[in-house]
Amino acid sequence: MVAVAALTVAACGGGAGNGPTVAGRGEIDPAAVLRVASAGTAKNLDPYLQDTIGGWSYLTPLFDRLVMVDEHDKLIPGLATSWNFAPDGSHLDLTLRDDVTFNDGTPFTAEAVAANIHRGKTLEGSVAAAPFKSIVDVTSVDEHTARIALAPGSGVELPGLFSTNVGMMISPKAIAAGADIRNDPGLAGSGPYVVTKFVPSESLTMKRGDRTYWDPEVGRVGGIEIRTIPDASTRLNGMQTGALDVTWVSSASEVVQAQTLAQQGSFNIDKVPFRSTLGVYLQPQGALANPELRQAVAHAVDPESIRALYSGNCTPYRQIFPESSWASDPGYQYPYSFDPEKAKELVQKNGGARVSLTFGAGSNTEKPSNVIQAALTAAGFDADLNPVPLSQLEPRYIAGDFGQMVSNAFTPKMDPAETVNNYLLRNYAIAKGDPEVAGLAAKAADPTLSDDARAALYKEISARTLSEATWIPICHQTNATLYSNRIVNATSIPWVNTGIFDLRHVAMTR
Repeated sequence: MVAVAALTVAACGGGAGNGPTVAGRGEIDPAAVLRVASAGTAKNLDPYLQDTIGGWSYLTPLFDRLVMVDEHDKLIPGLATSWNFAPDGSHLDLTLRDDVTFNDGTPFTAEAVAANIHRGKTLEGSVAAAPFKSIVDVTSVDEHTARIALAPGSGVELPGLFSTNVGMMISPKAIAAGADIRNDPGLAGSGPYVVTKFVPSESLTMKRGDRTYWDPEVGRVGGIEIRTIPDASTRLNGMQTGALDVTWVSSASEVVQAQTLAQQGSFNIDKVPFRSTLGVYLQPQGALANPELRQAVAHAVDPESIRALYSGNCTPYRQIFPESSWASDPGYQYPYSFDPEKAKELVQKNGGARVSLTFGAGSNTEKPSNVIQAALTAAGFDADLNPVPLSQLEPRYIAGDFGQMVSNAFTPKMDPAETVNNYLLRNYAIAKGDPEVAGLAAKAADPTLSDDARAALYKEISARTLSEATWIPICHQTNATLYSNRIVNATSIPWVNTGIFDLRHVAMTR
């Protein structure tokens, strides 16, 4: 399963030359082929039809984004060198690079941005249609300034959204031709690599393009091969045998095993806490419509026991917004500390309740679900477990098929407005229609406000939501990057803390 075929890719053009010598590591090899394994998969290669976040990783070498993200979760320039909202919030101006062409030779201009956004809003099945609802129109101030007209009081999350797949640009020539780029984008991207072979949900092979790329720090290997390998043990074997250069593991046992192998010199390891938070979701229905019973669940959960279950690789965190976000609150104190006696008192006072913990069968939330069930039973709840196929877990919870869930799917977005929309107000509806939260969110989404002013509102939103105990945050699990001695920049790969990756800056030594 891990026999990863070596690729022979000629060193041709691109941004890579012989490159600098890395101290103690050797000279950069521009002809090297980077062999990568991912648990995530790409069903197609069209950014606007990519309906799973795992597929983004396959696209970043092919398509440049308007805005990028660094390894510290900060927005940085991409195809747009700056972005500025109008003082009245009526539009967003993007200042664009003037030295970019698509691989088919078409210049990147404001008209290209307009064509892409129009495509995102109108393409059948487009995942960008909903995010782009706040966009009324796109016009050209000049060749390299795009003006995005916004619906009143909206659009504040767009710079963050442009750092995802919906910010990936394709050639206006391909758009005008109505090209189907799902299985072969051809030369439609402006990224440093082009596709040589794609097998949906299985593998993607790329070679460096034959033009000089605009960023000399990007495109420094001759080719990249990404294979979908869902099984973590198989990925570990690939690293041990040298069949792989980079991969990731995140379950507790595999992280511990990887640490041991790294200490033996089999490969290197870099551990990063996920942005996503493991937690318990509680619909306020039935007996759990009683807030004191939800509080009892919160008091019964011990983050330290979950941390121990993950061999120390689940860092307790009890807020909505991650520490790296300006919307987080360093002074916040979660109101429901681990207190089993308080949990028992509240359960007895309110006559008990049945709690059925639904989780993804066979996933890395199965063991914590068992620990939480035992804690709830000890507190006096009638607690049981409800395993379902992992692929059904989130959609069925969102659809209301079950009232309680243990999941690690709470992944804060780049802008807190998007986090609030997705998790508190819409899909997961953690705020459960609280009109005060909705009102605060509407105020915080005003693009005329400063980040400081917005942060104050988001701190209030977070505290109010968590006080209701409809979602109980527990801890951040760990994602471990495993990489060979030849890899350069393995510890600064963006998106790793979301379980995906952006390989643009990765290089290899000879």
